[in-house]
Amino acid sequence: MSTGPYSTPEELVSALYSTSSTLPGPFQELNESFLLGSAYLVFFMHCGFAMLSIGCVRAKFAKHIAILILVDATASALGFYLFGYAFAYGDDASSDGLSPAGNAFIGKNFFAMDNMAPTTYYNWVFQWTFAATACTIVSGAIAERTRFEAYILYSLFMSSWVYPVLIHSIWSSSGWASAFRKGTDINELVGGGYLLFGSGAIDFAGSGAVHMVGGYAAFAGAWVLGPRIGRFLPDGTSVDMAGHNTSLFVLGVMILWFGWYGFNPGSQLAIVSPTGSTYSIASAVSNAAVTTSLAPAAAGLTGLFVTAILLKIKTGKHHWDIMAMGNSTLAGLVAITAGCSTVYPWAAIAIGIVSGIIYPLASRLMVLIRIDDPLDAIAVHAFNGTWGVWAVGLFGAKNLINTSYGYNPYTTGDRHYGCFMGGGGNLLAAQVVYSIWLGAWVLANMFTFFYVLKLLGYFRVNAADEAAGLDASHHGGSAYPLDLDDDASHKGSSYNGNQSGYNKNELDSIRSELASLRQSIGKNRSADNGVANGTRAEAMPGGNMV
Repeated sequence: MSTGPYSTPEELVSALYSTSSTLPGPFQELNESFLLGSAYLVFFMHCGFAMLSIGCVRAKFAKHIAILILVDATASALGFYLFGYAFAYGDDASSDGLSPAGNAFIGKNFFAMDNMAPTTYYNWVFQWTFAATACTIVSGAIAERTRFEAYILYSLFMSSWVYPVLIHSIWSSSGWASAFRKGTDINELVGGGYLLFGSGAIDFAGSGAVHMVGGYAAFAGAWVLGPRIGRFLPDGTSVDMAGHNTSLFVLGVMILWFGWYGFNPGSQLAIVSPTGSTYSIASAVSNAAVTTSLAPAAAGLTGLFVTAILLKIKTGKHHWDIMAMGNSTLAGLVAITAGCSTVYPWAAIAIGIVSGIIYPLASRLMVLIRIDDPLDAIAVHAFNGTWGVWAVGLFGAKNLINTSYGYNPYTTGDRHYGCFMGGGGNLLAAQVVYSIWLGAWVLANMFTFFYVLKLLGYFRVNAADEAAGLDASHHGGSAYPLDLDDDASHKGSSYNGNQSGYNKNELDSIRSELASLRQSIGKNRSADNGVANGTRAEAMPGGNMV
C-alpha cells in the first residue's frame, strides 16, 4: 500500500492523529475527496427522483415529469453558477483576515465563480447538488398540468435567488441565523452576542434549507396552479388518480435513501480532523449515517400502520399500502436531515415515529383543502421538514453538537442544546424563529412568482392538452409506444390546442377517460339521493403518492 510522503503506515496514522491545528496536505485532499464523493451521491438522488416521479404519475405524463427532473439538474446548475453561490457564500473577509464580515442577509462575491479559488471548486459542486435537490421537490406537486417553459423559469429563479438567500442565513458564517456566525463588526442579535438567542439555529443537512424550501414552494405552486382536471368533483369529493408503476416508485425510494448517505454524512464537509479524540469529526459523520438509517426505518413502519388504521376507521377495511410506507420512509429521511449529526440514535427513532404519523395526516389534510399534489411532496417535505427543524431543539445532544459545530465561539464553552436533553429553550427558540423566516421567505417569493406566471397565461397547459396527456401533446409521443411505425407515432397537438394531431389510440384513451369521469359524476349524483343510507364515500387520499 502506498503511504505517500510517509515511510510506513504507522507514520501515516501518527500524522493523522497529530496535535497539529492544521491538516497535512494529503489529509486535506482526503476531506475534499470525501466531499466530492458525497456530492456524487447527492446528485445520484436525481435518478431516484426520476424513478419515483415517473411511477407516481399516470402513464401519459411519464415523459413530462422526467424532463422536469432533467430541467432541475440543468437550469439549477446555471442559476447557481451565475448568481446562487455568490448570494449564498460570497462573504467578505474581516480586517483580521479570520472572521467573515459579510452581510447577514446575502453574499456579494463570486458571481459566475469570478475570483473564486480553484481549490474551493469542490465545495461549489457539493452545494450545487443541494440546490438542485431543493428545486426538484416542486416538480411532483405541479405534475401533469404545468408548462415546460414555465418550469425552466421556476428552476432558474429558485436556484439563483430564493434558495441561496435562505442558505446564506443558516450556513454562511455571516448569516443572521447561523450557528457558524462570527465576527466582531456585526450588530448583535436577539438573545445577546452574535448568535441567535446565543445559540444560532442548527439545520445540519437541510430539513429546512432544502426540504422546507422545496415543500413550501410546492405548496405555493399547487395552490396557484389548481388541481388536475377531474381531481375534485364540484361537491369537493376527491377522485383518485393513482400513478401507473409501483415498482418504479419503490426503486426511487431506495435510490433516494441510498443517496441520503451522501446528503447527511457529507454535510459535515470533512471526515478527518487535525486531532483525534473520542468525539471526532469522523464520529459525527458516523452518527449521521446511523441516524439516517434509523429514522426512515421507524417512519416507514409507523406510516404503514397508521395508514392501515385510518383506512380501517374510514372504510371498515384495511390493506398494507406500499405507497404510504415509501412516502413515510422519505418523511423520516427529511425529518432527520436537520439533526442527523446532533441527536442520538434513540432520538432518531423517536423523530422517525413522529414523521410516520405526520405524513399520512398531512396527506389527508391536503386533500381536505383541495390541494392537488400528485406526489405528496408537500406532506413529505414541508410538514416533515418543519418537524425536523424543531426536533433539533428538542433532542439535540450537548456533546454531539459540540463535536459537529465546535464550542461556542464567544464563550468557548458548551453550545445550547435540546430542551428534552436538559439544555433549556434557547436552541428551540432559534429553531422556531428560523423556520418562520424560512416559510415566510419562500411563500412570499414563490406565490408572487407563480401568480405572475398565471396572470401571463404561462403557467398551465390548456385543458385539451392536459386531457390528452402531455407526453403526446407536448413531448412528441408516449413514453410507452404501442408500435414503432413512424406513421402511427404520437404527434401531439399544437401548444395552442388548435390542431388535434392525435392518433386513434390517443383518442380512444381520451374517450375512455371522459366516460370514466361521467360515470363518477353519475355515481356521485346517485349517492346524493342516498346520503341517508351512508352511500357517499370520499376517496381516500392514500392513493396519492409522494
